[in-house]
Amino acid sequence: MKKLLVTVNGVRFDVEVEVLEDDELGQMDTSYLQNIARQPRPSAPAPAIQQPTRVPAAKQRVPQGDPNSKSFVAPINGVVIEVPISVGQNVNAGDVLFVVEAMKMKTNISANNAGVIKQIHCKVQDTIEAGQELVTFE
Repeated sequence: MKKLLVTVNGVRFDVEVEVLEDDELGQMDTSYLQNIARQPRPSAPAPAIQQPTRVPAAKQRVPQGDPNSKSFVAPINGVVIEVPISVGQNVNAGDVLFVVEAMKMKTNISANNAGVIKQIHCKVQDTIEAGQELVTFE
């Protein structure tokens, strides 16, 4: 075991270090460390700590789609990993239309209104962007 005096941010620590291997040069000269530690440091005033102020987060505008609209648009960017719907299928509001991977997370994209699927504008492995039309209803 080797005892060392270490100063970190002006705080002194007396530590013991276990030496696992000696280096090829033998004992390291640490006298310069003691000289540095003994030199007086100019005292600087401690920085003032400011209290964080709360700033309201900016609200993102996500296209919600008009309930009377015949199309459904993507609310987020991502990669389509599942399409559990088919053309001609009846869907209700809240039914899952797509499963999208966004930022390494699977996200269910659900219908915001009921209707019959007329056309599907994307397939598995397609990259989609927010606002892109995904489905047309009859």
